[in-house]
Amino acid sequence: MNTIFKSAAIIIMSFGISNAHATTLTPELFLNLPETFNSPASSDFDAAGNIYFTSPNFHNDTLIKAKEMTVPAAPTIGKIDKQNNFTTWYTFKPEDMAPITGKVAPMGIAFGPDGNAYVADMQLWFNGPSRILRINVKNGKAISTDVVATGISFPNGIVWKGTDLFVSDTVLKIQPGKLTSGVYKFSLRELSAKDPLNVVSFQSQNNHDRHLFETFISSGKLNFGANGLTIDGEGNLFTSIMEQGSVYKTTMNSNNQKLHSTLFAEGMIATDGLKWDKRTNNLYVADLFANAIYQIDMKGQLTLIAQNGDTTGKNGELDAPAEVIIRGNEIIVTNFDAVFDSPEMTNKTADKPITLSVIKLP
Repeated sequence: MNTIFKSAAIIIMSFGISNAHATTLTPELFLNLPETFNSPASSDFDAAGNIYFTSPNFHNDTLIKAKEMTVPAAPTIGKIDKQNNFTTWYTFKPEDMAPITGKVAPMGIAFGPDGNAYVADMQLWFNGPSRILRINVKNGKAISTDVVATGISFPNGIVWKGTDLFVSDTVLKIQPGKLTSGVYKFSLRELSAKDPLNVVSFQSQNNHDRHLFETFISSGKLNFGANGLTIDGEGNLFTSIMEQGSVYKTTMNSNNQKLHSTLFAEGMIATDGLKWDKRTNNLYVADLFANAIYQIDMKGQLTLIAQNGDTTGKNGELDAPAEVIIRGNEIIVTNFDAVFDSPEMTNKTADKPITLSVIKLP
C-alpha cells in the first residue's frame, strides 16, 4: 500500500448512489503507459487540441518493492495529439525540484491565455511549501520552468477563466471534526518569475491571503476537501469536495468576482477531477474511491456513466480514476491507481499496467 495515501486517509462514509440515474457504458483501454507515467493525474488541452496530462509518479516505491520496476521515474507530463500519438512532453529536471524537499509533485495542469502551461506542485506530500509552476512553451515545446507562486498549502485542481487562474487548495486548515479547504484566484499579470507571489498561510475566515476566492467547510473524515475545478459555458466555477462526494457551483460577475456558491450535486463517495463538456453541456466527474465516472447535468442530476470493481485495469477498466477530459464523444480517464486506507476505497493495490481508459458516449 502506498504510505502517502495511507497516512493521509481516515475512514469515510459512503453516500451511495441512491439519488443517481445509471447507465451501462463500458470503459475501454485507451492507452497503456510506460512506468515513467505511473500515476497519471490531471489533464488539459492546449490551443491546438492536444491533450497533456501530469504524472507525479507517486507509485515509484510501491512498484519497485513489487519488482514491477527497478529505477524511480522522475515526474513527467505526457502529450497525446489528435491522432492519439503519445509522447513524453516534459520530464521535470533537478533544477525544477523544490529547494527544501528536492522533489516536485505535478498535479493540476492548465494552459493559460499566454500559451504557457501552469502546474500545481503539491509539495505538502513531502511536508514542504507548495508552488505554482509555469512551463514556458515555444512552438509547442517546453523550454523552461519558472516558479510563479508559493505558499499555497495543498494545490490540486487549476483552471483559467479569461486572465484569472483558479487554484483549489485541498487543505487550508484541519481541526477536530472540521476541514477548511478553498479556492484561490490569481491574475495573469501577478504570476511573475521575477517576483513570485507569496501566498500568506490561511489562519481563519477573517485572517487569510487576499487571493482566497472561496472556502468550503467539510467533515474532516478524509481531510481532503476542494479538489477538481472546471468552468461551464456560462462562466460558472464548479468545485468538487472530495471527502463530501459533492460538487459546488460558484457564480461570478463579469469581473470574475464571486457572487455566491451553492451545493450543486451530491451522492458520490470521493469526487476528484471534473470537466465541463461543451457538446453535451454536462459535467463529468471522477469518483476516485468508487471506481466510477458520473455525468452531472446543468440541473445537478447525477447519472452513473461507468463503474467497476477492483481490477488491474488491463482491459481498460477504471482503476482509481483521478480525472477526465472530453474529446468529441470520448471521455478519456486518467487512472491514478491510488490506494487509501479506507473500506470505501475500491482499489486495493497500485500495480501495473498503467493505463488511460476511454468511455464512448452515444
